[in-house]
Amino acid sequence: MTSGRPRHGRPNGRPRLGIAMPTNRIRLSGRAVRSLLTELGRAGCESLWVNDHLGAFASGGDAYPYSSSGDVTWDVRRPQYEALTSCAFLTAAAGTMRIGTSVLVLPQRHPVEVAKATATLADLSEGRFVLGVGAGWSRREMAMLGWDPATRGRRLDEQLALIRSLWRDGTAVGASGSYAVPDDLVHEPRPHPEQRPPVLIGGMSRAAQDRVIRHGDGWLAVTPGAADPLNRAGEELAGLRARTPRPLAGVLKIALPEPDPAAAVRAVEQVRSHQWNDVSFEFDHWDPDAACAVVAACRTTLGEESPCPIDRSL
Repeated sequence: MTSGRPRHGRPNGRPRLGIAMPTNRIRLSGRAVRSLLTELGRAGCESLWVNDHLGAFASGGDAYPYSSSGDVTWDVRRPQYEALTSCAFLTAAAGTMRIGTSVLVLPQRHPVEVAKATATLADLSEGRFVLGVGAGWSRREMAMLGWDPATRGRRLDEQLALIRSLWRDGTAVGASGSYAVPDDLVHEPRPHPEQRPPVLIGGMSRAAQDRVIRHGDGWLAVTPGAADPLNRAGEELAGLRARTPRPLAGVLKIALPEPDPAAAVRAVEQVRSHQWNDVSFEFDHWDPDAACAVVAACRTTLGEESPCPIDRSL
């Protein structure tokens, strides 16, 4: 645990300021991403977040939980870049920025594969990688990949315990449940303890929040930029921190229709007293210059106070 942190893990300092990368919005190239990262760094960006889907469907068929209509808020025909591959590129190109998944749909991947990939990212990023995970909402996607969506919550709990065991001990002796992992499996590299990725549990449901208490170093919330949902998320973060004596990070992703600096500043002013460790913005419509303007405006609003960390508490 980090010393000097108040009881219940409430952070000292301002939140880090981040951007959700447009990895499901536009066609990217290495040159374009490097140029964008340079401009975001100049504007004061401190974290980059990548979402995760391995498949999308032209006819829909799933209820998207983060829109009032149940429809996704992006064009599924646009590119969707693989999350961990994107994070690997960003760790090499983004200087000192933190890189995280927001979120990785863990129940549609094998935990040994994820443990290996994220341990690799922990070493190569020198401790800047953050693993945000969730149970997922697309049943069609999960079933297509060969996993039963009906068991995703239970399997997510098993996966988190197994990944932590592999990171910590390099073995999975005694593992049971949905994943048959031999006792003599050797998992290397193991992340250095001080570089072990913090695990954030994403989701707005009660089940997700209970999972934060059992398995998470923190909670990753997603809300629109209006005052009421922002305030509710802040209240729920305070409630989670009151349920455990250990430090509990709070990471907030604010979804805006477009990169509007005035709307982003209003949102930051609304949440600055809620003691989030990181506040990032995701835009339905991507404009790189406007995204940089959002970061610059919000950094001015937040001031020069040192940013608070995201602790590893488990």
